[in-house]
Amino acid sequence: MGSPNPLRLSSDPVESSANQSSATQTTRRRLLAAGGGLATVGLTGCMGALNSVAEAILKDVNVINGTDAERSGSVTVVGPDGETRLSAEFTVSPQEGDSSEGETSSTPTYKDVFTGSGEYTVSVSLDSNSAIDGTTDAETTVTVDNPDDQHIIVGLGASESGSPIEILVIDDFSDLAEQTNESADGGEGA
Repeated sequence: MGSPNPLRLSSDPVESSANQSSATQTTRRRLLAAGGGLATVGLTGCMGALNSVAEAILKDVNVINGTDAERSGSVTVVGPDGETRLSAEFTVSPQEGDSSEGETSSTPTYKDVFTGSGEYTVSVSLDSNSAIDGTTDAETTVTVDNPDDQHIIVGLGASESGSPIEILVIDDFSDLAEQTNESADGGEGA
């Protein structure tokens, strides 16, 4: 059995404590349980239930690793007011594999990032040894219209995506598949 993969966080020291973002550790067990529920939902055709299950897991910003290797890096989100809302380092487990009995984080999620509607600039920088197809950096500005219901997804190496690092805004979990398929087909992803 391998050793657990730690989730390392650091927040911007100039942020006030009221604006600091927190991370939730999502374990493989939680994701597998949700996945089992999602499979059942898929069979019954009830997307509302699928989105309800995902809503319990997803936070404002979510880093998902679609590769077969551990990835480390940092994510920064600057809000509509120009203030840094999130500055965090992460290590995310590979898509396939088992974390052993420790069940440490496999998907870093960050809540309390959104301050309201507007444009958020998301920057991702992978460590040099975590590059995906030679890519270590991505930055994009996304529009969040409904901060209570929308989520930023940072997808690392999603095979359906045309980009090694994909940054998307979704309303519902079911939007994730639609947007990554559009990106792979050359359509607009965000």
